[in-house]
Amino acid sequence: MTELEKQFQTPMVNLLLSIADDKLFLGHRNSDWTGIAPILEADIAFSSLAQDDIAHASAIYQLIHTLTGEDPDQIAFHRTECAYLCADIVTKSDDFNWASAIARQFYCNTFDFLRLQRLGESSWVPLSSLAKRLCAEQAIHVDHVHSWIDHLGKGNEDSAARIQTALDTFAPYAAMLFEKPEGLDTLHEADVLADHSDFFTAWISSIETTINNAGLALNIQQSNNKGGRNGVHDADFTLSLSELQEVFSTDPLAAW
Repeated sequence: MTELEKQFQTPMVNLLLSIADDKLFLGHRNSDWTGIAPILEADIAFSSLAQDDIAHASAIYQLIHTLTGEDPDQIAFHRTECAYLCADIVTKSDDFNWASAIARQFYCNTFDFLRLQRLGESSWVPLSSLAKRLCAEQAIHVDHVHSWIDHLGKGNEDSAARIQTALDTFAPYAAMLFEKPEGLDTLHEADVLADHSDFFTAWISSIETTINNAGLALNIQQSNNKGGRNGVHDADFTLSLSELQEVFSTDPLAAW
């Protein structure tokens, strides 16, 4: 299916916004580490990961453009707070604590990889094709951050304690990644997307192996609370949005 029927377009836009907004804000947060990561290799890698996420967001905003006709830059930078559908974990401040940055990346990258894998099975060809391409790049992110979890967990008592604290701190926010954007069930019922009711279980399984091998513990429960996917955000989001919109508000014609 190359053309998406009109009744599915709004639910699809909501889904695509949740993905693109996740990636835009995560890339923005990770870009803060450019030049100050603990070692040179980490600095280069995190900058590259940030660039990838922002590029992925751009590609998805472009896909939204094919459905709505809106300019991708306007979609990315010219919405009100409640119109952004990212999970708030991607905008949580890490306070320039490397363990916190890694914990946030660990949860989000693994989630994104599984999400893109599943979207690659969509019956809407433009989405499935894009998801498969992005998934190949996302796999590199997953390998990188899983290796950091292993490195910190097995490093020494201090590094293990720091990453465990960070994992525990970000766990409640990670659970909110699974909040459904409005209309997702409609896409499942119409077989535009396969209904993967085991998504949370699959995600837990994919991160638990790395956690256990690193000698760490996973303390996370699925949540039914409403949050970012429904436009309900916290103070960290407000700050991130203000930073993102600073240039655009000064020069709305600035190119992406």
